[in-house]
Amino acid sequence: MGSQGAAYKAAFIAQYGAQKWEERVRDYDAIWRAIEDALDALRLDMRQVKLYQDSLPVCGREADLVHTLAALGSRNHALLERLTSAGATLVGSESAELLLEEYRLLGAGGGEQAESLLDRRDRFIAARIAETLGPTQIGLLFIGALHDPGKYLPSDIISEPLVIHAPPTFFSSKEHPR
Repeated sequence: MGSQGAAYKAAFIAQYGAQKWEERVRDYDAIWRAIEDALDALRLDMRQVKLYQDSLPVCGREADLVHTLAALGSRNHALLERLTSAGATLVGSESAELLLEEYRLLGAGGGEQAESLLDRRDRFIAARIAETLGPTQIGLLFIGALHDPGKYLPSDIISEPLVIHAPPTFFSSKEHPR
């Protein structure tokens, strides 16, 4: 959540209450523990792994951005740091221009344009994976649920979701947007 985290937390608590906030924090913590456990269970040689992250632009400062977000409390980015320290390679995954366009659209309430932009972002991510992932390497893509770059990957790249088990309450309430 970065610099907007405190405002988001305050708005959430104002709408749903402190108890729901604590439940949400526990649920997200459980999700990230499950992701970490599932990745650890794969016993990957991290020297053969490339890491791709939703909203991480190709910019030459990818590791700095990940470090900053991890320091602000992002479990996702802390996991990326842990995996890179184990030997994985972080790869910028998105077009900075498309991310800026999305930011502008969010302020304007984008609608149909947002769908088109999401598709262009997915195409860019797939192209980045195709151009940076070697034939014997494994790519791990951390991406939001609305994305589907897998449909644009070349046929020689196999895409499989990492299956984890969410806490029972995670998708059962309106406080957890999908």
